[in-house]
Amino acid sequence: MKPYKIYLFLAICLFITEANAQKAVQKDLTIEATLNLQVGGAPINFQISEIRMRYFLKNNLAVRTKFAFGYTNSTDYVYNVITPTIPPFTLKSKSSNFNVALGLEKHFTGTDKLSPYFGGEVGFGLNSNSLNGINTENGQQYLEGGTFTAQTVGGNNFYAGLVFGADYYFISSIYIGAELGYGFAIENYGKRQIWNSNSTEVVENSLGSGMGFGLQANPGIRIGIKF
Repeated sequence: MKPYKIYLFLAICLFITEANAQKAVQKDLTIEATLNLQVGGAPINFQISEIRMRYFLKNNLAVRTKFAFGYTNSTDYVYNVITPTIPPFTLKSKSSNFNVALGLEKHFTGTDKLSPYFGGEVGFGLNSNSLNGINTENGQQYLEGGTFTAQTVGGNNFYAGLVFGADYYFISSIYIGAELGYGFAIENYGKRQIWNSNSTEVVENSLGSGMGFGLQANPGIRIGIKF
């Protein structure tokens, strides 16, 4: 987590107006979204990166699940500078990813509004991407009437680890939170398949895999509602 996100979280906790807030207890359900603050060269904006739900089995024990889904679709055109009237070299790219995780949280006494916790979770994800070219047979050079396709299939990942975090109920049934995680991840990058209009043969290559342990600052600030 970047420093300004931590400062923002602490500032809200310290200076927000006091209200009649109450922490989640047995049989309560919470639903929350993780918001990422995007800054830099672009205007400031918020993006939702994941949705999480929790159900409290006891006052201090909750099961949790979270979902994250991403999808992008873009088209780029490259015109011939010598003969701009001929059909352009077109590249269409798509990518998607889906992740789901299940876990358990142990909550501590904290204060009337602050609920610190630790727990564990396991997660699994799938991802894919494709690149389609028109008027090209290799995705790089122009060839009128040619087509090119490259796609990645079978990409997946698995994660298991510990989580540490806190929720702060600043008004009744509404809270913000932050979280850290430490665990083990393994990722299979899948297989790359390539073919074009010049050949019906599909060339397939493995992209390998990776694994490792590490501390992760789960990005963004969580904003949730208790039911």
